[in-house]
Amino acid sequence: MGQKQPLNFCLKPDVVTMRIFWCLLGFELFIVFLDVFINYYEWSSVGAIRRMVNITREDSLSNWFSSFQAIVVGAVIWLTAIGVRKQIQGNHDKRKFYCWAGIGSFFIYLGIDDAIKFHERVGTAFKVLLFEDDNTFGVGVLSSIYDVFPSYTWQLVFGPIFVSIGIFLLWFLWKELSSKKLWYWFLAGISLYVVAVGLDFVEGLDDTPYEKIGIAGFFSTDDYRISHMSKVLEEFLEMLGTTIFLIIFLKNIFRMSREWKITIAEKS
Repeated sequence: MGQKQPLNFCLKPDVVTMRIFWCLLGFELFIVFLDVFINYYEWSSVGAIRRMVNITREDSLSNWFSSFQAIVVGAVIWLTAIGVRKQIQGNHDKRKFYCWAGIGSFFIYLGIDDAIKFHERVGTAFKVLLFEDDNTFGVGVLSSIYDVFPSYTWQLVFGPIFVSIGIFLLWFLWKELSSKKLWYWFLAGISLYVVAVGLDFVEGLDDTPYEKIGIAGFFSTDDYRISHMSKVLEEFLEMLGTTIFLIIFLKNIFRMSREWKITIAEKS
């Protein structure tokens, strides 16, 4: 047999990332379309179909896509960590590798969390065990905060952790991203996440908050429609934020090296 010729792939990073962005954005808008028309306006009379495209359900198409996308972001960041490790001479600056690996693991966690609703269920467990179970001590500072906190318990439990991680990400990526423009885009993605959490906070308030502030009456509609469309907007912003993160880290990893070489060695 003759000598096998190597396979060469030529990728243009800007073209690739922009195509990925528009494809993902188009799919996210398609998910919103399916929920609004197939589910809410009942273009399909089949309940199973409506449940599949209902953004508010845990077993929906949107939840699968959101989880998968976050895990892909984590995988890309882990590739960045490996690339950083390869560029480190000896033990110099190993902390960069661990920081990148930690960020990648965090995004993978977010994908798993989104798939199994980990933070919501842990928040509920804290609520039951610490504040509602008669056999536990529901006193002290935590109990006082819980008594005045108006929304979901998970935000009370995980909020400080997520805020701390967000601050670290902004600080670390300001120094490490290959372009300050990418950092500003990351700031935009974080902002979308913050707005999504804000909408979730409003949804967790008691006594039909949308009716209280008069949104339903202003649009001459019912409270359920406003609540559902708010959830649709929340999930869309979260998916779009994750898409922005994916594009940022893809651009960054492409800029780490002008040439990538992958060698597959046959066992001799």
